[in-house]
Amino acid sequence: MRSLYYVTVMFLLLPSFAEADFFWVALLAKESGLKEQRLLATTKLDNLTTPLKKAWKEGYMITDISHSPRRWSVVLSKGRAAKRQMYVHRRIMHEFQDVVNRYEKKGYALSNVENGVGAWVAVFQKGGKIEGTKLVVVRDAKALRYEIKREQERGMKLIDVEAAEGYWTAVFARKAPFKAQSYALAEDKEHLEKIIAKKWKEGYSLQSLEYGNNLWFALFCQRDKPRQETYLLSGKYGKYRRLIDKYWQKGYRITDLAEARK
Repeated sequence: MRSLYYVTVMFLLLPSFAEADFFWVALLAKESGLKEQRLLATTKLDNLTTPLKKAWKEGYMITDISHSPRRWSVVLSKGRAAKRQMYVHRRIMHEFQDVVNRYEKKGYALSNVENGVGAWVAVFQKGGKIEGTKLVVVRDAKALRYEIKREQERGMKLIDVEAAEGYWTAVFARKAPFKAQSYALAEDKEHLEKIIAKKWKEGYSLQSLEYGNNLWFALFCQRDKPRQETYLLSGKYGKYRRLIDKYWQKGYRITDLAEARK
């Protein structure tokens, strides 16, 4: 049996956390292939334009984008295989779907979808390890399960999930850098903890977490090479950032961001 090694999940529960209504979550891993990282934060989406252009010139790529109250967070990483990247945003869902379809027809792969303050954001890339993407939009978790089953039967891999404004969006890809996948829905953090621990023991990697429409969505995958993983959460943003800095110093890199309410 192949030897798998994972660090123990670390829930950093501060005394004030139990009273916090909102908390931030970061998934981190070693041996992720990501090198130097930055975490860019701004209050307005339009404020990202200038710093992102600068970061792209310096060789960074967006590896995740996330929104929490009064804050957009963008993970910028070196070591991503993509050669070119861009993002667009729309407020109305059908307009968002139209612009995604247009860029996919131009050969771009959709790598990330995020919603915040009424805006739907799509991150596209060319030349990376993800190819042949497709955006699916449904209204409830039951329909999401159906679409995941149908697309996986067609050989598609699930890349990203976002839940907001009564929608579930799912990004699928014909080509992606992992093998088998598994996912789970959980109604609370305690149930989610048990699911993650179980899937780690089964040899799965925690690919991403999403919270929306009062549900947790946990996506897992199997990789050719096992890696050390952990996740942290905090109800205080300043403490959350300091914890991320500590893990960066230990060689971990952010693989996904999430936010949730109790």
